[in-house]
Amino acid sequence: MAASKALMELRVVMCQNSTGSAGVREFFAKNYAALKAANAKLPILLREGQGATAKVTAVYEFGVEKSFDVEGLPAAEVGSKISAAMKA
Repeated sequence: MAASKALMELRVVMCQNSTGSAGVREFFAKNYAALKAANAKLPILLREGQGATAKVTAVYEFGVEKSFDVEGLPAAEVGSKISAAMKA
């Protein structure tokens, strides 16, 4: 049985004003402080780019990366994707 890899970094890309990134912006506006408090040593990188498609990338040990498309998702579903990435 393979052991799960530790999460090393969480990267979030979003557009600062598109409707497709609204759920991501809402999720982090409401939950960033609690998420960071619960994971104080985990780097959480929020990057905004004009016209960027919203996505979350989880970086695990040994450089393994998994990306999740969150474009157009409501804040609750964005939270579910992030939770899944943190548990993977």
